[in-house]
Amino acid sequence: MIKMEKAPVKHNRLRRMEKHDYTSACIYLITVTTTDRKRVLGSLVGDTPNTAAIEPTALGEYVVEAFRRIASETSKKTGCRVQVLHYQIMPDHFHGILYVRDTLPADYALGKIIAAWKSACSHALWDDSSFCAQNFSSEKPALFSRGFNDRILFRKGQLQTWIKYLDDNPRRLWLKKHFPDRLRKVYDFVAGKKGHQYTAVGNTFLVTWPERLQVRCHRNLTEEQIQEEVEKYMKEARRGTVLISPFISTAEKAVYDACYNEKLPMIHIVNRGLDGKFIYPSGRDLTGCSDGFMLVLAPYADYSAETAAKRITRAQCLNLNDFAADLANVKLNDED
Repeated sequence: MIKMEKAPVKHNRLRRMEKHDYTSACIYLITVTTTDRKRVLGSLVGDTPNTAAIEPTALGEYVVEAFRRIASETSKKTGCRVQVLHYQIMPDHFHGILYVRDTLPADYALGKIIAAWKSACSHALWDDSSFCAQNFSSEKPALFSRGFNDRILFRKGQLQTWIKYLDDNPRRLWLKKHFPDRLRKVYDFVAGKKGHQYTAVGNTFLVTWPERLQVRCHRNLTEEQIQEEVEKYMKEARRGTVLISPFISTAEKAVYDACYNEKLPMIHIVNRGLDGKFIYPSGRDLTGCSDGFMLVLAPYADYSAETAAKRITRAQCLNLNDFAADLANVKLNDED
């Protein structure tokens, strides 16, 4: 009997956080994408990454204005204070930071606020019938895809991290447009708090992701403990946190496998040189890079003492973990 492999789970990034009360006072980072990722909200302008910006269409301008209005409209309907803190429009998606300052009524949680805004935006699309017909096949399409992604502010400094991330969106889009090759090697790639240099292959934008977490697990764990570690880290990865590790121990490898199967973002720090002309990541690392959800970083040069060793030493393991810690910016259970 032939055993059929299950298709990898592709996380849609639309799940709500378990046990979170979405009527509670909280700061949220909201992300929505247009139907079929249609680039109808704006266009990229600028001659360099530093001058990159998004020039909104008339529809995009409406989306921004409608998002600004949802705060006052919600306040009028509920009597609760709601404030827009920041936003960023892109050609095919929108980010907004919403501050719910008071507890919302039980029948008017965050989802209802976002649904009302999205509905208003769809009506604006329909009002421009010629624009709608040119860009969408159905008569009355929804402007935005079903659902939305939310991130919840828990940690000190997280809000400023979000704002910087939103502001950096046009620059990242410019780079993606002009440097589309995901397998292009980047030499002397500088990243982390200490400014280490690496040879990089893959999605280099992962080092600027809003939240990055080191994966580090003890070597001597039972199967049950390994599964607990996997579930702990995967819960963060499914929320959009980038996992970083050399993935050396058995438990760390299990986290890598689970993350890879769902194509969730991760940074793999390897104890091999990638600066050789014909040397690239191999196996699943190469596939992950080409699919855009992985970055492979090599802190050592090809043919160096570290990469020449037949077996990785404890000192190298500790050193690789230090690199991972330097790239991370959050810790588990590090809540305000």
